[in-house]
Amino acid sequence: MRDEQKHEWDRQPGESSKAYGHFTRYRDLGQERSLRKLAADAKTKSRLRQLQHWSSRWEWVERCQQYDDYLDQQARVEQEKERRDMMRRHAKIAVLGQNAVVKGIEKLLAEIEHGKRNPTASDLSRLLDVAVRVERLSRGQPTEISELGSVADRPLRVSLEERARAAIEGALGITEESPTSRTEPDGAEAEAAQTPGGDDAFSTTS
Repeated sequence: MRDEQKHEWDRQPGESSKAYGHFTRYRDLGQERSLRKLAADAKTKSRLRQLQHWSSRWEWVERCQQYDDYLDQQARVEQEKERRDMMRRHAKIAVLGQNAVVKGIEKLLAEIEHGKRNPTASDLSRLLDVAVRVERLSRGQPTEISELGSVADRPLRVSLEERARAAIEGALGITEESPTSRTEPDGAEAEAAQTPGGDDAFSTTS
């Protein structure tokens, strides 16, 4: 092994085979290592006093700290590699999924153009809903905005896709009304509502 490839936890010049052998066992005990644990090991043939001498002479503690740092760095490198591999796999799966969706949309549009499919206005508005969301996310834009609209003037989260859906449904003439929708009075109803004493006028009774 060339000098530039040697590490502090490798055998040092002048270090005996017996001393280095005990050091490797001490090193491999892990971060909870101690000379007393090494001395209690059945494979250890030297007394605690001799181990203390070797530890001081060959700087076992410092060398083991550098070894631990090296293992930690190697673990982080491996973890980062696995993270990159995961991202590549997920990106590949996402592309395959997008291609399948695009093909499905192209087939749907072709069937609509040739009169083989007659989607409802609600179907088209939901398709637009998804398309708007995907485009905004791909451009790094929010899919919701904040507005002041509650009684306490607290910010409300408003879906941009819901606004887009409402716009396209209005353009397509969808007449479905929600339970909370209101209609304007017309004709005689409007006149009666404005006439004092009419059916809709407020009155008090004793």
